[in-house]
Amino acid sequence: MDRKVIKIVNEARWADGQTVRNRLEDITYNPMRSQEEFVMRMVRENAQTEYGRAHNFKGIRTVEEFRELLPLTTYEDYADQIGRIANGEKNVLTAYLTENMSTLDGIRQLPQSRWSVQTSYDYSFCAAFYLAGNQDLLTEGMTLNLIDCSTEKLASGMTVRNMLAHLLIKREMGNNQAFVIPLDLTNASEKTDIRYCQALYALSQKDLSLAICEHYDNMVELLRYIEKHWPQLAEDIEKGNTLVQPDAARANAIREIMEEHNIGTQMTGQLWPGLRCIMVYDVDRLSASFELLRTYCGSDVHFIFTGICSTIGTFSTAVNMDDPQTVLIPDSVFYEFKPKEAKGYSHLLTLNQLEIGRSYELVATTLSGLYRYKTKKTFLVVGRYHDTPTVIMDKE
Repeated sequence: MDRKVIKIVNEARWADGQTVRNRLEDITYNPMRSQEEFVMRMVRENAQTEYGRAHNFKGIRTVEEFRELLPLTTYEDYADQIGRIANGEKNVLTAYLTENMSTLDGIRQLPQSRWSVQTSYDYSFCAAFYLAGNQDLLTEGMTLNLIDCSTEKLASGMTVRNMLAHLLIKREMGNNQAFVIPLDLTNASEKTDIRYCQALYALSQKDLSLAICEHYDNMVELLRYIEKHWPQLAEDIEKGNTLVQPDAARANAIREIMEEHNIGTQMTGQLWPGLRCIMVYDVDRLSASFELLRTYCGSDVHFIFTGICSTIGTFSTAVNMDDPQTVLIPDSVFYEFKPKEAKGYSHLLTLNQLEIGRSYELVATTLSGLYRYKTKKTFLVVGRYHDTPTVIMDKE
């Protein structure tokens, strides 16, 4: 581990996050201004695409006209165009450079424009590192990465990978030195036991400062695996193998810790004394498994729930540590909302019309060429940050 490299990487992460937070502070005071600017810029810049010509983007002058003229859509409305984009065709749904695809529901694919990936990187990744840095949680320890970074290459040159994987590999500087688990681990042979590899890499490194996972269950499953298999893991660390160098001292330390450990009790502080922060990228309602994770971690580990982000778009971002409510992002998506109890989509609301304590289904226009798209995601409005609603995921 090169502490100098890790320090440089973390300083770069924090600096990016500071820029993003400054922007967020500005746009959340007047979110509808940013919403209007988002729509009109998108219409103007995509007017010459196939979709823009078919829906007369060139003639749209107001947000109201955009909402009146464009139909509501579902995935099936885009299936043909998405296939053509995957084959390398350009200017179909968006003029923005599109080099990557991500999976939706584990089967279907959605294109990811470079602007969409950048926005997700800003509000899901950089914003989280800003919070961690402000709490002095970005130390010189390494990062435990539990994100699936597997990548498929299409004949057209397009890559298909988890949206979060796009974010982790975006800043390539120091990745090999900063991350405990290699980002290309999930591209290994199908015979590879990924959970074993994750646990082995994690245990072999004492100096961890933070962990990144798609869902908090990823961390729970890792810790449960360690509880069950630590004797074999310690032996492999002692002897070394193709994944880790032999380290008898670390293996013996693991044995001393785990022999005294009781199943389901605090353990992260003993295994990784420097671990102070876990970033979670996919949060619905916190369940009993999250309380188990809190027990494993104790009071010294903080959580950053980075916001509601999916293949469809980046919808909200964190503003506080240890807080599952996140603020909607006025310049990443154009939002329309159907009240949860409404039977149809005839009367959709905009960002400024939401009420605290009510649930809404999101209809989104995104940076990757989805227009007035029925996401089937339902948010519960729980408060406001400046003049912008804060939300948590509602049961759908």
